[in-house]
Amino acid sequence: MLLLQLQLSQQGIDLINSQRVWFWHRRWPKRIAAQHLQQLLQQWSQLMAAGLPLLMCLQLTQVAKAPMRIKIELVNIQQSLLRGASFADAIALSGLFSSALEHLIAAGEASGELPQLLAQTHCQLMANNDLKRRFLRTMIMPGITLFSGVLVSLLIVYWVVPQVANLYASANYGLPRMTQWLLLVAEFLRHKGWVLLVLTTLFSVVVMALWSLPRARLCMEMGLWRLPGVGPLMHLHGQAELYLLLNLTFNAGVSLLEAIALAGNASSWRCISRDLDVATVKLKQGQRLSQVFASVGVPQHAVQMIRMGEASGHLGTSFNQLQGYYLQQAQSHSLWLEQLIEPVLLLLVSVFVGGILVALYLPLLQMGQVM
Repeated sequence: MLLLQLQLSQQGIDLINSQRVWFWHRRWPKRIAAQHLQQLLQQWSQLMAAGLPLLMCLQLTQVAKAPMRIKIELVNIQQSLLRGASFADAIALSGLFSSALEHLIAAGEASGELPQLLAQTHCQLMANNDLKRRFLRTMIMPGITLFSGVLVSLLIVYWVVPQVANLYASANYGLPRMTQWLLLVAEFLRHKGWVLLVLTTLFSVVVMALWSLPRARLCMEMGLWRLPGVGPLMHLHGQAELYLLLNLTFNAGVSLLEAIALAGNASSWRCISRDLDVATVKLKQGQRLSQVFASVGVPQHAVQMIRMGEASGHLGTSFNQLQGYYLQQAQSHSLWLEQLIEPVLLLLVSVFVGGILVALYLPLLQMGQVM
């Protein structure tokens, strides 16, 4: 470290502060956090809009409270640019950013609209993060309710039920079937609860393995979209993400065929990527986008909006309106789901805990009637 300080001082550079870099600093975190990404996109868009060169924009970037890996990767991106790599390739080599952002930066470089594209991406990211934070804040009380109910249930099963079982064993009264089931469940959890834990772990591993397989992931995504309540919300978010990518790339000057291909590569849903791959092939065959989207199962109102954009020559406006429509629908559905989850969880916990208490005290009531 002293040798480095001497070498830098000979070059006229004073090292004010230094920090040791350990091996985990180069591997963690795997992905950049949302708040740090917002800072980067905001600073990059503002500095580039001011006319500064890309390399100087990266040198002037400051991320507050950023992990060491982000600082290291920012330096690596600068070195990649000095070696002649494009900004999109340098971003991809870092491994910190999503594929969607990598493809958007590539589209912005190709069209020359990189500052505007980064500014629009920053605005959309802020809106999505605000929606997530509001949803998480709303889930605090339902989460506390669910945790409390599960904790109380476990305490009853592990400590109260065995004592009540010993009391009932000394009596000659026949237990109700509901109480017998409760005693069997308590006995299983006390002596073979590890089996349930192992099965849950194996199930999680199998689900993660299947998620990495393309065909299995398609089936799982279709199943997720059919879940009541949460499924439509995920589908709306997927559609909003699709038209956001098409809106940003197409309005940045990218051709329609390239915009569809970029959106297919950047989409986080395999079902949407598959449909866009089919759309790319049919577009190359000369079909219109509205016809292609109608053939892959896109909703009729979206097809009609795209058909109107094709007829008027303002397809980018149609993408913008569809993105705003699906984002608004996702926000409305999220608000409805937030208002529904808390009473549903409270009802489930009440029924579960109340069922346990009824199963425990039902024999006592029967004994009192007999006496």
